[in-house]
Amino acid sequence: MTVAAHGGDIYQNQITYDFSVNTNPLPLPEILQKRMAEAAVHSNRYPQYDNVLLRERLAALYGFSTEEVVCGNGASELFVAIVHALRPKRVGILAPSFSGYAWAAQTVGAEVCSIPLQEENNFAMDMAQMESLCRHLDGISLLFLANPANPAGNKMEASLLETLLDVCEKKQITVVLDECFIVFTGTEGYVSWIRKYPHLIVVRAYTKIYAIPGIRLGYLLAQKDICEKIAHQLPEWNVSVVAQRIGMDILNDSLPGWSRRKYLMDTIGLIQEEKHFLKHELTKIFGDQMKIFPSEANFLLLKTQISLYRLLLERGILIRNCANYTGLGQDFYRIAVKGHPENVQLIEALLDIKKKGEEKRYGKH
Repeated sequence: MTVAAHGGDIYQNQITYDFSVNTNPLPLPEILQKRMAEAAVHSNRYPQYDNVLLRERLAALYGFSTEEVVCGNGASELFVAIVHALRPKRVGILAPSFSGYAWAAQTVGAEVCSIPLQEENNFAMDMAQMESLCRHLDGISLLFLANPANPAGNKMEASLLETLLDVCEKKQITVVLDECFIVFTGTEGYVSWIRKYPHLIVVRAYTKIYAIPGIRLGYLLAQKDICEKIAHQLPEWNVSVVAQRIGMDILNDSLPGWSRRKYLMDTIGLIQEEKHFLKHELTKIFGDQMKIFPSEANFLLLKTQISLYRLLLERGILIRNCANYTGLGQDFYRIAVKGHPENVQLIEALLDIKKKGEEKRYGKH
C-alpha cells in the first residue's frame, strides 16, 4: 500500500471525516468567512508584491520590525527559501519529524543527518538525548526543530532548548524552530528568544490554528540580515490577494464580530477537552492493544498492530498513516483532535471494528 506523503489526501478517496490533517476544528466566524469571500473579488488585481502591510501587522503583534518578518505561501515555501538562502552542506533533522524539512534540504542537495529520538522516551527530548544531539552537530550548519513536535506532539522544555541554542550559537549553526502548532498548547513559544540568539529562525503559519490550509499563509521571524537573505529567495507576489487580506483581518482586533483572543482561548479549551475524550475512549476500546503517546498538541500519535488506516478508510474516515516518517513504521498512526461530533463518529467506527472482530484483518497491517 502506497503511503501518502502528507495528510489531507481526500481527493483520491471517498472521505466523510478527515482526521489526517491537524487543523483547528473551530471554523472562523461568519464575518471572516464573508470577508474572505469578498477578498476573492479582488483577484483581478496583483497582490502587494512584498506583503508589507501584512508584515507590519505581524511585526506589531510580536514587537518586531517589519524587516524582521517574512511571509510565505505556507510554511513549506519558507522552509525551502531558508535552505536556498543559507545553502547548508549538512542539515540536522530530528526523527521522527515533518517530512517537509528533508524535502527542503534536498532541494539544494544538502546531506540530511537524521538524529533519532527514542520511542521509550515517547520521542521526547531529555538531557541524555540533548547530549546525544549535541554530539551529532559536527559539520551541521542548519538544524530543524519543531515545538511541539510533529507527529509526537510533545514540547521541548525551555531549559533544554536554551542549552541547545547556546551550543548552536557557539558553533554558528542556524536553528529553524517550527512553531506552527504552538498556539494549540496554550503557551507563548520562543519568538522572543530571537533577540538573544541571532541564528534562530521561528516559523509559524495561519494554516493550522485558523483552519485555512487552502489559503496558504505562513511567516517567519528572525533578525534582519537573515530575513533579507530569505526574502531574496522568494518570488514577488508570492502571497495571494486573498491570503494577504484574510491575514490582516485575522489580526484586526477592531473588526466587529471578531475577537482573536476569544477564538484562540475557545480553541485551546476545545482541544484539551476533546483530546481527553479521545484518549479515554481509545484506552477503553483497545487497552494494551494500543499505545497513545503523550501530546500537548492538537493530535495524537498511536501505535498498534491493528490496521487502523485501512479499516477506517473503508468507513469513510481518513487518518494519517505514519509509516513513511523516518524513525517510525507501519504500527504508527496519527489522528487529529476534531470537534465532538466528529470525534464521536471516529470512536463509533472503532467500536464497530472491535465489535466485528476485525482487528486482525489484513494481518498485522
